[in-house]
Amino acid sequence: MWTRKALKKDARKNLKNNYWRLLGVSLLIAFVLGGMKMEADVATVTEVGNQLAANRFASVSNVQVVDQFMHVTIQSSGDRGSALLEYAGEKYTPTKGVFAHIYNNVTQEKSFIYGFLNAVNNMAFKDRIGQGIIIFVGAGLSLCFSFFIVNVLIVGQCRFVLESRTYYDCKIGRLTFPWRVGRWKKTAMVMMRRSIYTYLWDLTIIGGIIKRYSYKMIPYIMAENPDVTAKEAFMMSRDMMNGNKFKAFKIDVSMAGWYILSFLTLGAVRWFFLNPYLDTIYAELYLELRKEAIEEKASYAEYFNDPMLCVETSLTEYPVEMHPLYRETTKQWLKLDYHRRYSLSSMILMFFTFSMIGWIWEVSLRLLNYGEFVNRGTLHGPWLPIYGAGGVLIVVLLRKLADKPILLFIGAVVVCGVVEYTTSWFLWEHFHMKWWDYSGYFLNLHGRICAEGLFVFGLGGCGFIYILAPLCDEIYKHIPKRVKTGLCAILLTAFLIDGIYSAGHPNEGKGVTDYGMVEKSQEIYTASIIE
Repeated sequence: MWTRKALKKDARKNLKNNYWRLLGVSLLIAFVLGGMKMEADVATVTEVGNQLAANRFASVSNVQVVDQFMHVTIQSSGDRGSALLEYAGEKYTPTKGVFAHIYNNVTQEKSFIYGFLNAVNNMAFKDRIGQGIIIFVGAGLSLCFSFFIVNVLIVGQCRFVLESRTYYDCKIGRLTFPWRVGRWKKTAMVMMRRSIYTYLWDLTIIGGIIKRYSYKMIPYIMAENPDVTAKEAFMMSRDMMNGNKFKAFKIDVSMAGWYILSFLTLGAVRWFFLNPYLDTIYAELYLELRKEAIEEKASYAEYFNDPMLCVETSLTEYPVEMHPLYRETTKQWLKLDYHRRYSLSSMILMFFTFSMIGWIWEVSLRLLNYGEFVNRGTLHGPWLPIYGAGGVLIVVLLRKLADKPILLFIGAVVVCGVVEYTTSWFLWEHFHMKWWDYSGYFLNLHGRICAEGLFVFGLGGCGFIYILAPLCDEIYKHIPKRVKTGLCAILLTAFLIDGIYSAGHPNEGKGVTDYGMVEKSQEIYTASIIE
């Protein structure tokens, strides 16, 4: 029989061994949940009713009713969050870029989802979509996102926490477990039913509290065996929690001190300790109840069909080939070893690969936005060395942070920010020209870097480490050594010649360094879209 003290002890052990990974997953899930959540309360309904009743004898148009409803709904989505967005909008108003337009709409509407929809409405449809449609579209998107993405990710999170208990090198990719094994639709349906049942029971207040604990094990059951039907999952969870609901309730009550400390620290303790701690506690509870069901030979014990989930082993990573749903003929369990060491020839080829990808990216953006081909960058060849240098530096300097995705993202932002700012400063000091200018963009620094670009670079840096670099290295390994050496020599020679020539004759002109004309055309273009 399990005890709360023993459960917490095991949970703290797991948390200590996997803190950064558990924290990263917890923050990601919390962000996804909070970013799309819609809340309403009795006061909201009352306020809407009072407003409509006060105008029952007046000639109120449908547009006014919808506008009142939208205003109240947005306010009810969280007073603290709305106040923060309102304050941010008052203190800072960027003027350029996609991020700036979305930011201004979000702070004006004091709602992430409706601000985003209004931004899209303004940019794509020239404000021809009514507020009522935006409300219903927003509600529909929120429900679909919650049912088919968030609920499935919650099961993936449970899988990650369960595996991390035994396998200390558990990959963050386990969040996509339901998709990887091809069971995300079934998982979404089971979790959607759980959400609907919980909502209906919440209407009875006491019944809602009881059923929340009764259904507590469903995401863990699906994380182990996603082939379980909804009926079986509910039956198993109810039976496992039978006699344990009040004990689980006392677990939450015992966390009261942490909640108070979280309040005093403005939520820092909650996000950086309490949430991942609770995740590990309930994972331990599932494994204890699972063990009891197997020992007591419960009628549903056969559904606990993952023997490698809770076993004494020296392995540091879950052996995916042992999973009941693993199929050798599929690529669902494709793994890229991002801890590998890269040879000098691979690093050289990666530099040019990243540089060419960056060149293609910027040329394509110019071509799509303005309908003209412009050879971007200071050099004349089809490469932008700032992308190559940034990518290689990320691989060299941040590879050791691969198991800590949040730190990796932050590190990528810092590295790319330093590279971009330094390069811009050097080009201005040497040539007295600008090859890019972020003035007016959201959170820019001297027009050399901005939040929008750094965010993309941060994601790109993670992509370099996890996917692009190991994938490129696998491709390079198939190139004969002599051919690879010759290719590196040719590329370096061409790059050196281009660099020497460009030092005296840099690439410049329309679409490259004429930022006065570019800024003016952007303002005209943005104004035409919004109007």
